[in-house]
Amino acid sequence: MKFKSLVLSTAIALVTLPAVAEDLVLSIGSRGYGPAVERNIESWSAANPEVSIKWNKVSDVPGDTRKLYVTSMSAKSPSPDIFAIDVIWAGEFAARGWLQPLDGLLSQKTIEQFNPALLSAATLNGSVHALPLYTDGIHFFYRSDLLKKYGLEVPKTWEDVLAASKTIVEGEGNPQFNGLVSMWAKIEGLFMNWLAFTNGNGGGFFDANGEVAVNSPENIKATQFMVDLLHKHRLAPDSILNSRPDDARTLFQQGRAAFLMVQDFVHGPLSAEDSPVAGKFDFARVPYFEGNETAGSTTMGGWFLGINPNSQNKEAAAEFLTYFAGYEQQLAAAVEDSRAPTIPSVYEDKAMMSAEVLAKFGKNFDFGVVRPSATTGSNYPKVSETMQLAISSALNQRESVEDALNDAQSKIIAILEN
Repeated sequence: MKFKSLVLSTAIALVTLPAVAEDLVLSIGSRGYGPAVERNIESWSAANPEVSIKWNKVSDVPGDTRKLYVTSMSAKSPSPDIFAIDVIWAGEFAARGWLQPLDGLLSQKTIEQFNPALLSAATLNGSVHALPLYTDGIHFFYRSDLLKKYGLEVPKTWEDVLAASKTIVEGEGNPQFNGLVSMWAKIEGLFMNWLAFTNGNGGGFFDANGEVAVNSPENIKATQFMVDLLHKHRLAPDSILNSRPDDARTLFQQGRAAFLMVQDFVHGPLSAEDSPVAGKFDFARVPYFEGNETAGSTTMGGWFLGINPNSQNKEAAAEFLTYFAGYEQQLAAAVEDSRAPTIPSVYEDKAMMSAEVLAKFGKNFDFGVVRPSATTGSNYPKVSETMQLAISSALNQRESVEDALNDAQSKIIAILEN
């Protein structure tokens, strides 16, 4: 009898004890997502006082942050509970067991609301391992005043771009004026450009069966078009082979090109009051080749949030992640901080009327494509380097397009097999 009384009193005591507060650590830089980080933490904490959120303000330099995560995850540290990662890290981190699969922790309804192209960058073996928080991408900027001057429509296809470029360049009669400027230096941006061109022709890094197909007929044709723009049609400057995003932006902003193909960050300086092209430009989706209207041609980047598989509070972390990357928080980050949402429906919200430029970018993200980092994992840097070398070799006419892509195909298969 005494034993039963002891068990009963202990049970009552356990029930009446106050809930133990859970501590969560969030690792994310202070600049990337801007004021939204502190705003989201404060609003979450106000509604969930039983969960304490500590913000670990990691470096905004990707390489530094990556090293920190690699050290922490290799040691199987339970902290941080939630952490921000670059889109091209997701595949490797998932393969190494450094990201908790979200299936089961988050509902399918929650996961499926995000941009499918971005989700694919964090999907391994059918499981999503991180949620996209904010994004960016390559867009096609054009001189609206010059299109009007020559009675031209905004180009939709690369065939349209070629024809319009010829008309405008010939009409301007300025040897310093170009049809297209872009980032074709041997950098990551070159691979992103190539993916936009090739996917826009029904090609891409993989074929329909998920096999590496960088030397497919579609890719050879699209890459040859890039070569011909420069060497056959002379509609791009020789300097494009050494151009980085800001170099291309500068030429366009100086009024020396009709079209510009780079990331969305250039919109700010191009539209500044002292910009020579302010009020004279606009942007559209990256063109596709004729017959490929539905193809993805907007190469996307961005940052994701994932959960540490060693976290001692995975369920609480999942609830916080769902809130932090949710619809209302993304809408606020878009309207107040100009961060591009990764939930397509956010762009349709009436509140986005005050963020007109972002809303227009959002339409282009409907045709998104991502780099093949999810499948290639830790080999992605080698794969990207191989592709950059091959594309650069073709563009510089050191070898034919077909030879360059055939060589890349063989090297990449060897990299992935090892």
